[in-house]
Amino acid sequence: MILQALCEYYDRKKTAGSPLPPVGFEKKEIPFVIVLSPEGKFVQLKDTREFQEKGKPVAKAFTVPQGVKRSGAKSYETAYCLWDHVGYVLEQPKVSKPGIEPSPKEVDMAGKQHQAFIDLVDRLRTEIPDDEGGQAVHAFLHDEAEKAKVRQAPEFQECLKISGCNLTFQLSSDNHLVCQSPAVRQWIAEQPLDNENQDGICLVTGEKTKIARLHPAVKGVWGAQMAGANIVSFNIDSFNSWGKDKGNNAPVGEEAAFKYTTALNQLLRTSSPQRLQLNETSVVWWSSGESFLEDSLPSFFNDTPKDDPDRGVRAVRQLFESVYSGAFLEGDGTNRFYLLGLSPNAARIAVRFWQVGTVAEFSKQLAQWFRDIEIVSRNADYPPLKPLLRSTALLGKDENLPPHLVGETVRAILMGLPLPASLMQGVIKRIKAEQGDVTPYRARLIKAFLNRSYRHQNLTNKEVTMAYNPEEKRIGYRLGCLFAVLEKLQSDANPVLNAGIRDRYYSSASCNPKSVFGTLMRLHAHHLKKLPHQGQRVVAEKRIAEIMADINDFPAHLNLEDQGLFAIGYYHQRQALFTKHSKEPAHNESEGVQA
Repeated sequence: MILQALCEYYDRKKTAGSPLPPVGFEKKEIPFVIVLSPEGKFVQLKDTREFQEKGKPVAKAFTVPQGVKRSGAKSYETAYCLWDHVGYVLEQPKVSKPGIEPSPKEVDMAGKQHQAFIDLVDRLRTEIPDDEGGQAVHAFLHDEAEKAKVRQAPEFQECLKISGCNLTFQLSSDNHLVCQSPAVRQWIAEQPLDNENQDGICLVTGEKTKIARLHPAVKGVWGAQMAGANIVSFNIDSFNSWGKDKGNNAPVGEEAAFKYTTALNQLLRTSSPQRLQLNETSVVWWSSGESFLEDSLPSFFNDTPKDDPDRGVRAVRQLFESVYSGAFLEGDGTNRFYLLGLSPNAARIAVRFWQVGTVAEFSKQLAQWFRDIEIVSRNADYPPLKPLLRSTALLGKDENLPPHLVGETVRAILMGLPLPASLMQGVIKRIKAEQGDVTPYRARLIKAFLNRSYRHQNLTNKEVTMAYNPEEKRIGYRLGCLFAVLEKLQSDANPVLNAGIRDRYYSSASCNPKSVFGTLMRLHAHHLKKLPHQGQRVVAEKRIAEIMADINDFPAHLNLEDQGLFAIGYYHQRQALFTKHSKEPAHNESEGVQA
């Protein structure tokens, strides 16, 4: 199903005129291009790199003939068509740093690689004699003086700083690479398939064709091998069955293998607008046709861009409007939508999750998620997922999140399932570790966890509200409200206090109320006496009495659900305490101190 959907995406993009490479080609970053005259004379070494925001240069990606896998003792015999790294193109030995003297073994290897490259160009000159670019490259490779000019160019020192730097050729009279000429494209299209490939029925197309023994590498999955890895591979004899080896165990045609890997590499590229990195999981998505969701999904999950901080809010608002109006059911709403999560494994790429549905179905689930995280706060925006999850990690860093938490959370959101228990545990643990710091992000996650759990159990009458709810009588919520009121009383009585009851008692109060609240209730009488005005004392006593009316006894222990309700009650009550009341309803946004 995954491979079939990727093949369909490739066909869709090619039909729409997208610059996806044709069969036999691939996108490859080429930092430097050797520019030649039609006679094969060196003109310049062109640097294609562009500097990004962080100052790191990124090479331009070109459509070049697809490079086959190189493995084994004689891998040096496999050269790529009119492009390759400096060892093949210029006989430059591989060294760890520029200026280091290469070993005799490294020199010998570079010589063998360069000869393989020359042999391939010689063959091109013979089989496509009318191609001007091929003739120029052939003349260049057989002229040691011209190759020496490249090594003497100032840009070549920058080339040597890049490990395995790729080079290719361009004529000074052309605006395309030599390997992109019509003659070279035609020659590649006419090349026979690997003789080792057997005939079989392709699992993707259902047609009889040559089966790909080895699939092209998938690149862009963070943590996987630099040269790429595979989703489909059989590298140990124990994986083989019925006398079949390699790719014949999962027969996929040569063309289908090319299409699905090309489409996946396009989605996984660094600049792709249809990918995001969720901890160690690389996530990509696409639909069977153009859709709003395909273009807007990064705004729902990724960090808000600095150059357009309101983009995520606009995207969510547009989604809500389409859900409420029913517009998502029209047009692209019936298109299939796919979400694929990949992560590195020992020898291949692991599929972390795979979700399939319609654009309308995914839109509904996203709309429900944003309703779940709605909570009263000074900032009423809908935050993306990554900063929400980051609020549960030590020091707020992505690398401190549990490896599987992000993928499990995304899966739960898009399938309408309860959030993983590890998420709730992480939020509660982080709040306790930071002396009761119930931030708006943490409160949102707790509210979403509880409400999705209740909804899954058909207990919608228990769902937590967006703002303070005086009708909520559950003990965890009421105790959280009481703790917030007692904290407010203490801060009013002691404005310059360095450490309050939250710093000292929140963790114990939210887990073992009986052991703490007796002390807090004795302290509150002392704090009441220190209030400067009689009116303040009356208001404080009334607040405490209203909450205590619903508390018959302080329980010895609160379970995880009640600890979450304690945090929400504490957060809601603080928001209510620091809200400037007017003639508007009591659920107005807070304009005071944040929890």
